[in-house]
Amino acid sequence: MDHFRGHGGTEERCELWRASEGQVANAHVFFMAILTFWLVLPIFYAFFRYLRTANHRYVLTDQRLVEETGIFVKNVESVELYRVKDLSVSGSLAQTLFGRGRIVVQSTDSTSPTLLINAVSDPIAVSHLVRETVERCRAVRGVCAFDF
Repeated sequence: MDHFRGHGGTEERCELWRASEGQVANAHVFFMAILTFWLVLPIFYAFFRYLRTANHRYVLTDQRLVEETGIFVKNVESVELYRVKDLSVSGSLAQTLFGRGRIVVQSTDSTSPTLLINAVSDPIAVSHLVRETVERCRAVRGVCAFDF
């Protein structure tokens, strides 16, 4: 489920958008599990993929883009928005049929220069929101982007 939130006028970090990765990313796994259900192992693998995807979340604040992953052990990656260089939107056939897609975020961050926001609903609107937030963040910080 996606949530869009308005920008509050306070100095604290404002959450603008939150979503989880859509289960459509696992469509091929679920399909194979159904076809080979008598082997039992594919059912366990499909259940694991379901849990992993259900616990994969994205959060956009007015300063950062955060990716939270993990079922038992949580991993949090974040990209400062002023470091974002480029955004692109794409999607598989299954994602497109279900109104979902992926956003690829390229940044100058040394630990995670590429962040994949996968299987989110209305990816074009989300990419516009990210782009607008990046521009606002750069303006507030007085940061200019340079291509080398």
